[in-house]
Amino acid sequence: MIGVIRLEGNALYAFRLADGGVALVDAGPDLEGTWHDLAAQLRGHGVRTSDVRLVIATHAHADHAGLAAHWAAEGARVVCGAADLLALRAGVDGYAATRSAREDDLRRHGCPPAVIEAIARRPRTPYRWDGSPDVEAVPAGTRFELASGRALRVIEAPGHTPGNLVVALEGPQGLGLCSGDTLLPDTVPTPGLHFPVDAEGVRWPSLPSFLRSVRALGALDVTSALPGHGDLVEGADGVQRLVRRFVGHHERRASRVRSALEGGPANAFEVARTLFPRLPAERLGQALTEVIGHFDLLLERGDASLEDGPARTLVMRLR
Repeated sequence: MIGVIRLEGNALYAFRLADGGVALVDAGPDLEGTWHDLAAQLRGHGVRTSDVRLVIATHAHADHAGLAAHWAAEGARVVCGAADLLALRAGVDGYAATRSAREDDLRRHGCPPAVIEAIARRPRTPYRWDGSPDVEAVPAGTRFELASGRALRVIEAPGHTPGNLVVALEGPQGLGLCSGDTLLPDTVPTPGLHFPVDAEGVRWPSLPSFLRSVRALGALDVTSALPGHGDLVEGADGVQRLVRRFVGHHERRASRVRSALEGGPANAFEVARTLFPRLPAERLGQALTEVIGHFDLLLERGDASLEDGPARTLVMRLR
């Protein structure tokens, strides 16, 4: 590895390709000054932005894919998972186009309008994210040979987004994993309310896939994790600890959601308020998203049914 590029809390990883040039895992966030900061950090490793021939975007979020259009304009090949392709091509406009679908989904799960407004007013990092028609999808298993004799191999790991990828660093030294936001050292990454650009308002249930992806990664002999945020996690035990933390968190949360439903049918907002009674309204978005994810798990497992409730909301009933 050439080095780690750190931009506003994100970590990008640079590798020298076997056929010349440089590969980056993740494009980086587009904020005031980040492109110049990125270029300066690359120069510190003896690399110009024009040397970057390949950018692998782990997923379609602005902090990881925001500079994708910049890289494409520089002549780099920018690739992503197939199910995230339209989101990367649309950029922030695609995210904005699905905002009403996300708000409608929160209403259907019982979230009052005042809480939806409070969530929307919560300050957010002012990411820019220009879409680029030049982004292309790559299939799972695609390999990019490195000058070191190692290789980068694309692994599909849907969950954090529908087309989420992780990138395996293969070689005799062991299997490293550029884990994006799938495994993080300092927090349990969240599922989301995903409305793919081409899905006509139909939500993609993320948590069931997220759990399957993390469990599948846990079955690999991974010896290190290079996360999209935070520091390198060394050793197989360290990686397994991240896997166990993710799975354990959701097992405990599933138990609490089930307990909240044992008193009778309830909507996701009612369950979230039961689980987090003191959480301010503007911070309820993540809690609601996670509860909705656990509703998806219950439905997938056939342990509950989703029914029409009062005021055109949806309520979950245990079977």
